[in-house]
Amino acid sequence: MEISNIRKVQLAQLQILRDFILFCEEHNLRYFMAGGALIGVLRHKGFIPWDDDIDLSMPRKDFDKFVALQNKYPDGYSLVNHDIEPTWQFNFCQFVDDKSEIIVHMNEEPRSCKIWIDVFPEDGLPDNPIRRWFHVKRILMYRYLIQVPNVKTQIDTHKVGRPWYEKIVIKILHFLPLGKLINVDNMLKAMERLLRKYDYDNSKYVGSLLGKYRGKEVVPRNYWGNGVKLRFENIMVSCPVEFDKLLTRIYGDYMKMPPEDKRVGHDIEIIKLRDIQ
Repeated sequence: MEISNIRKVQLAQLQILRDFILFCEEHNLRYFMAGGALIGVLRHKGFIPWDDDIDLSMPRKDFDKFVALQNKYPDGYSLVNHDIEPTWQFNFCQFVDDKSEIIVHMNEEPRSCKIWIDVFPEDGLPDNPIRRWFHVKRILMYRYLIQVPNVKTQIDTHKVGRPWYEKIVIKILHFLPLGKLINVDNMLKAMERLLRKYDYDNSKYVGSLLGKYRGKEVVPRNYWGNGVKLRFENIMVSCPVEFDKLLTRIYGDYMKMPPEDKRVGHDIEIIKLRDIQ
């Protein structure tokens, strides 16, 4: 039976994840399954059938060490971040398979790239709830400003149920050249300074404000803990200790299958794949 394109991408990502985990174990780096990949662990024991993405979180110190060790990555792998690729205008990175090539039709402008897994830093936040609220809003302000000049490359055109006011803002940004007023490099640097302000290991609350669910991803640090090993496809992966509390906070009833019209992954065109044994 012929394997679908989405399954081919999943199998390629599974190989990337396997090699990423081996690298982390070799260098004593903490990581956790996150986002839809973590739902996949709990609900499907592997990939969500229509999903073609793996999200991982790393405490900031481990994230920085992972980035610094890029010259020791396994053969055929590399890093994509803003320092290496200026057109990558995000504060997280991707661990990519250099032996692959795909075209992603998720945004208004298609993107030619390698098959990847996303790696997000987890940072500390203030203990005080008021200060934490303002800290989150400041970070999100920079995030929104960065998206203004990148409306054609950072806005998911497949998103279902987008609020009416977001649709209006997106249309306005297509017609008004507001992006020319924003220096993205400066915004990324300012946002990075804020993200790093509070140490992960000395904070009661932590989170990655770079993901899809923004402030919902702020949780007590003990939700992550030291990790617990669970099965994902045919490998064991590190997951948050309080995975149920974390996923419920972000998604609600994450064990319930979404409606058919929301079972949408990236629209990916495969150009080249590495041989997978």
